[in-house]
Amino acid sequence: MHAETRQYDLFLSYHWRDRQAVEAVARGLHEAGLKVFLDRWYLVPGQCWQTALEKTLLSCRAVAVFLGPHGMGGWQQREKELALDRQGKEEDFPVIPVLLPGAEPGFAFLSLNTWVDLRDDINDAESLTILVSAARREPPGPQLAKKIETIRATLCPFRGLSCFREEDAPFFFGREEFSDRLAAEVGRRPLVAVVGASGCGKSSAVRAGLLPRLRRNLQGVAWEIATVVPGDRPLRALAAVLLSLLEPDIDELDRLDKIKKLTDYFSENVGGLRDVVERVLEKQPGTDRLLLVVDQWEELYTLSDEQESLCFINRLLETIPHVPLHIVLTLRGDFYGHALAQRSLADALQDAVINLGPMNREELRRAVVMPAGQVGLAYEAGLESRILDDVGDEPGNLPLLEFVLKGLWEERRGGMLHHAAYEAMEGVQGAMAKRAEEVCETICGQGAIREDKLRSVFLDLVHTEEGAKDTRRRLEMDKLSDEAKEVVARLTRERLLVSGRDEATGKEILEVAHEALIRRWKRLQAWLDADRDFRTWRHRLAAALEEWQRSGKKDRATLLRGGPLAEAERWFGERQADLSPEEQGFIRASVSDGQRRKRLIRAGTALVVLVLLASSAWLYTYRQAELARRTPIEPEMVEIPGGTFTMGSADEDDEAYGFERPAHSVTIRSFRMAKHEVTFEEYDKFAYDTGRRPPSDTGFGAGRRPVINVSWDDAKYYGTWLSKRTGKKYRLPSEAEWEYAARGGKETRRFWGNEPEKACDYANVFDEKNAEYLKRKYTTITWEPHPCPDDFPETAPVGSFKPNGYGLYDTLGNVWEWTEDCWHENYTNPPEDGSAWLETGGGECGRRVVRGGSWLNEPWGVRSAYRIGVTVDIRDFNLGFRLVQDRE
Repeated sequence: MHAETRQYDLFLSYHWRDRQAVEAVARGLHEAGLKVFLDRWYLVPGQCWQTALEKTLLSCRAVAVFLGPHGMGGWQQREKELALDRQGKEEDFPVIPVLLPGAEPGFAFLSLNTWVDLRDDINDAESLTILVSAARREPPGPQLAKKIETIRATLCPFRGLSCFREEDAPFFFGREEFSDRLAAEVGRRPLVAVVGASGCGKSSAVRAGLLPRLRRNLQGVAWEIATVVPGDRPLRALAAVLLSLLEPDIDELDRLDKIKKLTDYFSENVGGLRDVVERVLEKQPGTDRLLLVVDQWEELYTLSDEQESLCFINRLLETIPHVPLHIVLTLRGDFYGHALAQRSLADALQDAVINLGPMNREELRRAVVMPAGQVGLAYEAGLESRILDDVGDEPGNLPLLEFVLKGLWEERRGGMLHHAAYEAMEGVQGAMAKRAEEVCETICGQGAIREDKLRSVFLDLVHTEEGAKDTRRRLEMDKLSDEAKEVVARLTRERLLVSGRDEATGKEILEVAHEALIRRWKRLQAWLDADRDFRTWRHRLAAALEEWQRSGKKDRATLLRGGPLAEAERWFGERQADLSPEEQGFIRASVSDGQRRKRLIRAGTALVVLVLLASSAWLYTYRQAELARRTPIEPEMVEIPGGTFTMGSADEDDEAYGFERPAHSVTIRSFRMAKHEVTFEEYDKFAYDTGRRPPSDTGFGAGRRPVINVSWDDAKYYGTWLSKRTGKKYRLPSEAEWEYAARGGKETRRFWGNEPEKACDYANVFDEKNAEYLKRKYTTITWEPHPCPDDFPETAPVGSFKPNGYGLYDTLGNVWEWTEDCWHENYTNPPEDGSAWLETGGGECGRRVVRGGSWLNEPWGVRSAYRIGVTVDIRDFNLGFRLVQDRE
C-alpha cells in the first residue's frame, strides 16, 4: 500500500543518523497498537519521496520529532515546521518532542508540547506510555503529567554566549520584525548580506529567525538549506556541507576522501559549484531552491588564505545567475570595507545589504521574558527591569544578556529566577568579569596567548585620565600590529572585544565589549593600576619629545634633565619594550647629554671646592645653613569645631556621581587642619633630612606652591617625619574630616554656594591660562576652558584665593589631596563617627580616596562631595596633600 493512501496514528520525524534508535522505538509503538509511519518501512522505491512525506505528515493524527546527539537534519527541520504549521491551525494536533540517548538537554523547541524523555533508555515503558497517550490525544494522568513537567524543567531557554540555532527558534524573541523583512528579501533576490556590529545577533537572526520562516513554505517555495562557516579552509567547508546533501549515508573515511575531491573540483572548475547545486536539487524532488548561509563571512579576511578566499567568493558569484541558488551572508560591520574592495562582490551587494542594529528596550524585554515563559519560568518582582537597566545599549550586549540569563536559569529555585542569584553573580557587570577571567585563564594557561600580549591589547583599549573614571577607548584596527591582530581575533571570538565602523571616518574600530570589564574585572583593574603611573609619565614625555623634534633634534635645552631625566631612565629600564623608537631615541639622547654635562660640572666643582675648603668661616656658615635646611617648617593649623553634617550627595543632585551616594549623617569631633596644602618649601626639608630625592615640580615652580608628584606613601612618611621632629602628632585626614572641613560650615555643593561659575574668586580651576599652557605642552588637549582671569597657568602659590568659612585655603582646586580612607564604590555602611573607612565593607586599600579636584578640573568638577580613588603609588603633577592634628 502506498504511504499516502493510508491513515497513520503517528508520523516519526528524525535525523538519518538516528535511524537505528528510532526504528527500535517504532517497533515498541507498533507492539503497543499504534499505526506508526516510519519512512524506511513504507516509502516505495521510485516515488517522489519528499512529496510522499509531506502528504503523509499532513494526514496523520500526530507527529513525533526525535532529537538525538547529531541535532536535526535539514529535511527534518522542514517536517517540524510543517507539523507546527498544522498545529497552529488545529490546536489539539499533537507535535511531540522525543529526546534520544545523547541528546543535548538544552535542545530548545516545541516547549508547549508534551515531552518524552528516552535519554536513559529507549525502551523505557513509562516514557513510551506517555508517547502513546500523546499520539492518541489522551490525557497522560497525574503521574505522567508530573514526569512531563520534570522533563520540561531540564530545558534551558537561554543560549549563553552561543548563538541561537534553528532548533531554538521557539525561544528566539525580539527580532521578529527583522526576520520577516529578511525572509521577504531572500525570496526576492539571490544574494543578501546581513551586516552589523559584533555581538548584535546576526547569526541568531539568520539561523533562528530566517530559516524557520523559509521552512514553512509561506511563499509556496520549498527550500533546501545548508550553512557554512568559512574557517581557514572555506572551499573545504563548502564541500563538506554540500556533500552531506549529496550523499548523507556514507561512512567517515569515504566522506573525508570525497570532501577532498570535491574541494579540488571547486578549485579547478569554474562551473563546478553550479554542477553540484543542480545535482543537489535533482536529488531533492519537490525542492525549488537551495539557500546557502555563509555565517561569519569576515573569516574569509581573517583566517583563510587570500587566494582560496578569492576563489570561494568567485565560485559563489559565478553560480548565482545560472541555478536557483540563494546566498545569505553575515558580516561584521568593520569588515564591510573588505567586501567592497572586491569589485565583483561590491557590485553584487548593491541594494542587497540589510543592516542589523542594536535591539531597543522593548525588543530586549521580549528576549528576556518570552523564552522564560515558554518553559514555565518567572522572574522575581523587579528583576526583569533590573536586568534591562544594567544591560543598557552597550555594544555586544546580546551575548552578555544571554550569558546572565543562562546563569540565572542554572541557579533557579523551582520555576523562579531570583534576585539572590543575580546578586551572587554581581549582576550583568560581574558576570562579564567572571567570563573574562575564565577566558584569560584558558587561553593563557594553554599557552595560546601570553598574558603580556593580552594585557597590552586591553591597556590600549582603555582611556585613563587622572581625576576621572577609566573608560573605553576606541582603537583603529589599522594601527594594530600583526601580533596584536591575532590576539584581537581570539578575544573577539570570545565576545570580550567588539568591532565596528567609525561612521565619521569610515575606518574599522575596536573596543571593549562592555564597560563592565573595566569596572569589575579585577585582573584588568590590576593591569590598569600598575600601568597608570607609566601612562601618565608617557603622556608628559610626549610633550617634551615634541619640542625636541620641533627643534630638529638640535636644541639641547629641550632634552630631559634633573628629575624628569631620572624618571625617564627608570621607566626606560622597566618598560623599554613598550616605548616607541622615537621615545627611546629621545631618552638616550637626554642621557648622553646629561653625562656630558656631569663631566663639565665635576671639573668645575673640584676647583670651587678647593677654594671653599680653604675658608673655615665658610665651613661654619655651611653647617649653619645645612642645619636650617633640615629644620621643619610647622604648618599653620586652623581649629575645626565638631558637629554633625550630611556627607555625600543627595539623589536629586544632578551634578553628583553614584559613588557620592547615599548621602548620610556623620558626627565629627573637633580637630585641627593645616590652613594650606603642604608646599615644596616644607616638603623639601623632609627630603633633605631623610635623603630622599625631592619630587619634581614639573616646571611649575616650587617654593610656596603645593608640593606635587607625591604618592600616598610619601604623604604618610612626611606626616610621620614631621611628628618625630616636632613632637606633635600629624596625620592625613579621614575622608569625612576632609569633607566636613572643606564645606566650611555650609551644606551647599561648594563652600561658596552651588554656582560653579563663581569659582574664579575661590579656587584655582581650569581656565584660559591653563588651556594655553597645556595646548603648548600637549597637543591633544581640546577642552574649552572656563574664563577665569587668574595668572596661574598651572598650580598657584597656596593662599592665592579666598578661604572658606573655617579659614582654610584651596580645599577646592589647585591640587587633589590624599586622605587616609580606602576606596569604596559608594557609601554603603560607612563609619558614622568621622573615622577613616579602611578595609571593612569591601574597600580597596590599594587605592585611596583623594578630594578637592585640581587646576585641571573645570568649575563644575570641583565640589565638596566629589571623590575619586587613586592607586597609592601614583605620583602626578596635580596630586598633593595637607595634614591634620587631633585635639589634645
